[in-house]
Amino acid sequence: MNTISDGILAARLGPAIREDGQTIRQDFSFPPEFVGFAGHFPEEAILPAVVQIGLGVVLSQALLAEKTGHQRLKTVTRAKFLRKLKPGETITARCSRCARCGPGGGACNVVLTVDQQQAAAYTLTFTLASTSEPGAPADG
Repeated sequence: MNTISDGILAARLGPAIREDGQTIRQDFSFPPEFVGFAGHFPEEAILPAVVQIGLGVVLSQALLAEKTGHQRLKTVTRAKFLRKLKPGETITARCSRCARCGPGGGACNVVLTVDQQQAAAYTLTFTLASTSEPGAPADG
């Protein structure tokens, strides 16, 4: 885990809620001292897009792992960031499996809201993660 990933996990407000077998949601709140705000921007801290995507990755991996195992992020598409996310705001991340999920991977639509207003939306596509690092010798 790295500092940003640790910060995302620490920002969770309670457990993830499974709405059904296809959807999961969770609330997050980042304190002003969260490392992702450093330098982004000194006069007006906003949550970087890469961290916003990280919220979806955390939830997508939990949702997809139930049926297909560990997932690795492959692509981010249709990303729209509609409002600035500031320190201390409660951000609700909602992740839904896409119909095009297959046995070798999956895709999820993610929507971030603050006070029931959409702040961001994007689609994440995953592949099954290999059990070894790239370039590592094969087992056997």
